[in-house]
Amino acid sequence: MILVVDCREFVPGRVTGIGRFLHGLLEEIVRSRPHLTIVPIAWPEAPVPIAAPHIRVHRLPQRLTLYWDQVLLPRALRQTGATVFFSPYYKAPLTAPCPTVVTIHDLIPLRFPAYTRGLWGLRAAVFRRWAAFLARRAAAVVTDSEHSKSDLVSVLRLPTEHVHVIPIGVGEEFLPGFSPEAVASATARYGIRGPYLLAVGNFLPHKNLHRLVDAYGALPDVLRGSTALVLAGTPGGHGPARPVDQKSLLRPGVLLPGFIAPGDLPLLYAGAVALVCPSLTEGFGLPVLEAMACGTPVVCARAGALPEVAGDAALYVDPNDVGSITAGLQQILEDDALRRELSSRGLNRARLFDARKTTARLVDLLESIAGERSVSRGDAQMQRG
Repeated sequence: MILVVDCREFVPGRVTGIGRFLHGLLEEIVRSRPHLTIVPIAWPEAPVPIAAPHIRVHRLPQRLTLYWDQVLLPRALRQTGATVFFSPYYKAPLTAPCPTVVTIHDLIPLRFPAYTRGLWGLRAAVFRRWAAFLARRAAAVVTDSEHSKSDLVSVLRLPTEHVHVIPIGVGEEFLPGFSPEAVASATARYGIRGPYLLAVGNFLPHKNLHRLVDAYGALPDVLRGSTALVLAGTPGGHGPARPVDQKSLLRPGVLLPGFIAPGDLPLLYAGAVALVCPSLTEGFGLPVLEAMACGTPVVCARAGALPEVAGDAALYVDPNDVGSITAGLQQILEDDALRRELSSRGLNRARLFDARKTTARLVDLLESIAGERSVSRGDAQMQRG
């Protein structure tokens, strides 16, 4: 089996969530599947972080996305003798010489009103048809949650058996027990001193940060004066998914430290009084899982896939109600016993999302599709014979 993987996400000087996922995929294959040959497709100067005898990097020049997807990529699949192609995106070649497996994490760009208003509605309609067309041509579609699967089936009209739910696993670096000195050193690097509530992610509208800031501002003075609100991350987005203006989030006690180095992120989780995730919708909610794995209590919205990820290990709030968010923040700050209980439950919950197990499920799926192709090829040869 020759598994070709789209690894465009490996970019010098930048680490993304998809890049971390691809790193874990390569690690799992090196660790447990030496019989597989894996071919990462990468940019000319991109660092591929895993090396092994059965990993053969194939590099393609950077070109316009559509040309890369539909001309260069299928050519590379033929050159490498690909048995199956895996894309961490919804995109795949129309003329792939092998089965393809695509990934659709969520349909937030199609479902959330802020991204479909005005002329962007036309863009969303085109995207819906293109994504559905590619997904139906694929041998399988991978998504992160049952919530997202439900959207894929209802919005893109995909057959339910065509969509495979494989949750995102939590990385081994997210764990409890960091020393106070290490935590203090990391938080100081970002100008954080004293107790703090933490939110992690981009600044897109569905993250609901304006309501979070308003809810924080409505806390009693004694709580707000002793506990900061840290909004960690950098603006991101494209097309209609534009980040909110960070200046509009600046209030007394609110800190915006910017990009958090990957090695520091577990330490920031560990130092927080609680992680707060007030999103109006999520296809998964990885920061919730990462925080729980570090033993940090979680306050999150009862929305999207968040209850599916957090289970009984979070304090839930109504993301549309500032008063509900304020009440949740106040409760988590004042109730020591609740924080201890949620910390314990969170650690247990996070163990259900072991990264090796979830990645192994993906590789099992890819192997099964490759096996089906081998059987069909053999049948065809027998018929010709």
